[in-house]
Order: sequence, then C-alpha cells, then structure tokens
Amino acid sequence: MWKYRNRLSLQFLNWIKKLKQRNKMTATIIIVALLAIVIVVKEFYGSEAIKKFVENEQKKTILEIQKIQESEVRKVVTPIQLQAYERLVLFLERMTPNNLVLRCYQAGMTTQLLKDVMIQNIRDEFEHNLSQQLYISSQAWAYIKNAKEDMINTINSIQAKEGESLTPTAFAGRLFELLAGKESQIELAQDFLKEEIQKRFQ
Repeated sequence: MWKYRNRLSLQFLNWIKKLKQRNKMTATIIIVALLAIVIVVKEFYGSEAIKKFVENEQKKTILEIQKIQESEVRKVVTPIQLQAYERLVLFLERMTPNNLVLRCYQAGMTTQLLKDVMIQNIRDEFEHNLSQQLYISSQAWAYIKNAKEDMINTINSIQAKEGESLTPTAFAGRLFELLAGKESQIELAQDFLKEEIQKRFQ
C-alpha cells in the first residue's frame, strides 16, 4: 500500500515539474488547487463529523437488531404469558366453593377428611402453578396468593368453630354461606387478572 502511494507521489511530482517547465503560472494555479483539495479531503475524513456519522450509523444498526430480537422474543413469550393467565384463572375457578366441594367430596367421607382433601387440593394446584408467576405482575401474583390463603383460612375456621358436629354436607353448606353475598378474594383476583390481560394484550 505504502509503495503504491509513494509511486503515485513520485509520478505526481514529476508531472508538476513538467508543468513548471512548460508554464509556471498554470503550474502554480494547479498546485494551489490540488493542495486545497488535499487539505479539504484530509480535514473531512479526519473530522469529528465523520466520527459522529459512523457512531450514529452503528447506533441505528444496533437499535434495528434489538427491535428484531425483541419482536422474535415477543412471538415466543406472548403465547406463554397468555397461557399463564389462562392457567391461573382456571386455578381460581377450581378453588371456588362449588367446584372445590364437587371435585373433592366422595361418599362416605367424614367432615375432617373432606376439609383435609380440599385444603390439600388447593395447595397441590397452587404449587403446580408456581412457575406461572414468572409471566404475570407481582401484584397479580399477590392476589392469587391472597385468594389461596383466604380460602384455606375460611375452611379451617369452620372446622375450628363447628368441629365434627357438622356433616360433610352441612360443612359444605356453611362454606357457601360464609362466602355468599360478599366479594371474595377469589373474585378480586379474577377481576385483577382480567384487567391486566386487557392492558397487556389489547
């Protein structure tokens, strides 16, 4: 590269000498013009403007790459997030008194056994859905936990007050009575999840 540049420089100097010999005024004008061009080109390529231009182009390229990556990630994450919300809404629905009793009660059960099975069922399904908290907000997950704890506490409170004096049917009826006519933690959690789904995926 340097040899090539040196050869060009020698050719340029030889050309200048020939011009001087022919016409000193013309040669002087050409030399001044060429030097001016060289200076401008040198300043242009060595200026901060070029540096900033290159940096801006690099930033644009990086942003475009990031947008593409984010788009590809959303294609994967969004269905997973929706599935998480669906699973948690189903968990809450299965924890409502009607569904819980129908699912857990079997003929011949004692009240104590029914209570234990219902609580264990809630805990098992909650643990099965633990990983879903990765795809929802921390506030939404707090609603889920509160709903789970409230239902378990309600079941335990009936047993603590009534003991074994209640039949399984009466126990279930008492559970319905306690939760009837008021907005339960389950309903609050369901409403919050629905609102969050609309905000995220509208």
